[in-house]
Amino acid sequence: MDILDQFEKYLMENYNTDDKQNTIKAYLSDINQFMNFFHEQFGEEITDFSKAHIIEFKKYLLENKGLKFASINRKLASLSIYENFLIEKEIRKDSNKVIKKKDFYKIEKQLITADMIPRKTIKKVRLKSGEKSKRDYAMFVLLDDGGLRVSELIELQLDRDIDMEMYSIHILGKGKKVRNIFMKDSMYDAINDYLPEREKLLNGRTNKYLFVSNKTANTNKPMSRTSINNLLKKYCNEINENKIHPHIFRHDCGTTMYEEGYTDIMIKKWLGHSSNASDIYTHPGGEKYRNSKPNCQ
Repeated sequence: MDILDQFEKYLMENYNTDDKQNTIKAYLSDINQFMNFFHEQFGEEITDFSKAHIIEFKKYLLENKGLKFASINRKLASLSIYENFLIEKEIRKDSNKVIKKKDFYKIEKQLITADMIPRKTIKKVRLKSGEKSKRDYAMFVLLDDGGLRVSELIELQLDRDIDMEMYSIHILGKGKKVRNIFMKDSMYDAINDYLPEREKLLNGRTNKYLFVSNKTANTNKPMSRTSINNLLKKYCNEINENKIHPHIFRHDCGTTMYEEGYTDIMIKKWLGHSSNASDIYTHPGGEKYRNSKPNCQ
């Protein structure tokens, strides 16, 4: 079996991502580019690689291809996973990794201030979706008012995670960490309004996930990240606004909580952070810190 075929099988078995097929396709493309570079430039057929291979490939991507640092980091991440495959399958004779953390470019995250969040677009998307689909509206409300990641949204299970009596949602976050948040009225009302539409769509079929589509109704599988992206793109086109990324809803949620006086620890727990990463999602009009203590009841 060809080495890339083996690697693809390894990915299928070990990497369960939100958009599995596209992710695996990207990994394979990166590794194929890496191998083709050494074949075309040096006449060398490679399966495994050394630090010299990484240095030469990074130089080529930066100077010849003119790729951005973030794009190069993504290709290094693909190679790091390929390295895991080589080691686990004992294709590489030792277990030492060539790619280290220091090989990745350190990219400072751009500071986003409150006035940079497209709140007008977010509000218009929410309203337009509410006019067209109770499901779509509920999804955007949970992303915006709940601050859920798209991966968390599509993995919500109705019976396991949604407690309408207690106004609570159990969220399976990054690293399989579970957190619980209380539904705001907007979240409760949007879900409650959507549930009869969900039953009508299922038409007697079974699907454990909260959000279902015609495509997933009888598969007992979640909607894909791509589906959410396409829906958001569609609504942005309908309201004649520039396309926004689903993750901007999470920024809007964190910033709104900040403006309403929630403490840092409250925002951290709500968004499911184990570090100071909440700073990325709270944008107080360009200022880094509060001028006064919040008034939290």
